Amino acid sequence: MIEFVYGAKGSGKTKKMIDMANAELETSKGQILFINDRDKYRVTVDTKIRFINSDDFGIKGEDELFGFICGVLGSNYDVDTIYIDNLLRILDANGPEDVEGLLKRLDVIQKKQDVKFVLSLSCDENEIPECIKNYK
Repeated sequence: MIEFVYGAKGSGKTKKMIDMANAELETSKGQILFINDRDKYRVTVDTKIRFINSDDFGIKGEDELFGFICGVLGSNYDVDTIYIDNLLRILDANGPEDVEGLLKRLDVIQKKQDVKFVLSLSCDENEIPECIKNYK
């Protein structure tokens, strides 16, 4: 499953995702990962959740992010959910329409590995392209 948290910059997407991830600890049987490009949120993510700062690994762009995710999943079969905050910034994308290629790749992986992805996008609901609406 691929889910989205979206809204304008400063609308509380990161806080909502952190709350979702922390709450999921109660029901998750596997690991939860939280990928962000800033360390300032590390302290609010429960320590049982693996917090990954994408900048620490030089991740910038679709191929690098997808390769990193595949590497994580290939080395750990216990991952249930991967939260990716600030997706557009990590991808160095111009807008939400630039995530279509990654979505297609994540869709294949999530079905094969039974992993849920929760992605945040900085955009208003009226800016969401069709490629994203298919996953809502």
